Amino acid sequence: MSEYDVAVVGAGTAGLTAAKHAAAGGARVVVLDSMGVGGQVLTVEGITNFPGRPEPIAGYDLGAELMEEAETAGAEVLLAEITGITQDHDRFLLEGDDEPVRAGAVVLAGGSARRALGVPGEEKLDGRGVSHCASCDGPFFRDRRVVVVGGGDSALDEAQILATLASEVLVVHDRAELTADPAIVRRAAEHANIGYRARSTVSAVHGEQRVESVTIRDLDGGTETDEPADGLFVYIGLDPNTAWLDGFVDLTGTGHVGVDAALQTSRPGVFAAGDVRDGSAAMLHECVDDGERVAAEVLTHLAATAGSDAERSRMI
Repeated sequence: MSEYDVAVVGAGTAGLTAAKHAAAGGARVVVLDSMGVGGQVLTVEGITNFPGRPEPIAGYDLGAELMEEAETAGAEVLLAEITGITQDHDRFLLEGDDEPVRAGAVVLAGGSARRALGVPGEEKLDGRGVSHCASCDGPFFRDRRVVVVGGGDSALDEAQILATLASEVLVVHDRAELTADPAIVRRAAEHANIGYRARSTVSAVHGEQRVESVTIRDLDGGTETDEPADGLFVYIGLDPNTAWLDGFVDLTGTGHVGVDAALQTSRPGVFAAGDVRDGSAAMLHECVDDGERVAAEVLTHLAATAGSDAERSRMI
């Protein structure tokens, strides 16, 4: 069994930032993630709003840089899926697909997963025309017609990537107005092949081997029309990755982790950072801030609970 001061579950922006600062503060830190480093930004082609970086950066490059910074500070980053957590006195045991990890404090930073529409045909055709990543799958739809569901930043950013490849991009959103940042909306308007369908949603996906068409429902009148489409890209929000916690800490009705002002959960010694926590706006700058804040709180907790004078001195 591996022993650490801090176990960070999740190698996204919040988790890697927390690991970097906690390790720099003298803690023995391990970061655990089953999907590699980067989190949700991994598939973003050009990030323009990361704090301290005036130039756009690809998500996979940012993830690699954050990991390098964490490792340089002394943190260890491991590829591992964590499926359960228990407590033994003042230590926490994390179990998964590798040997267990024990730590004096835990940071929950597992992020979120893209939310599905939950409509007929979507699951069947997932990976066969239904996607959540334009930069990954966009080249498969060159000169084809695609539908993007969502009106926020992610939907409009991805629609612009698709517009450079597909012949036509139809953005279907459920509000009267787009909710994306005005600057993103303006850039999207420069693409003549992006169209919009407001107050609407996709209610079904059709096709045998691949997506062939979608049904679009008008939310005001209730009428439905079938539209030809070769691809469907869904960006309607995120669901927190918290099912594995299984009652270990208190969750909100949306599945987010409840925290106090110190980002501590209902269980002392377990903290949460990034968009997995309740109240997060799921913005990159907030994830960075969360990572820095939670690292300071974790170091304070470890110093207060250290079992010996030597250990206490190491953590201060």
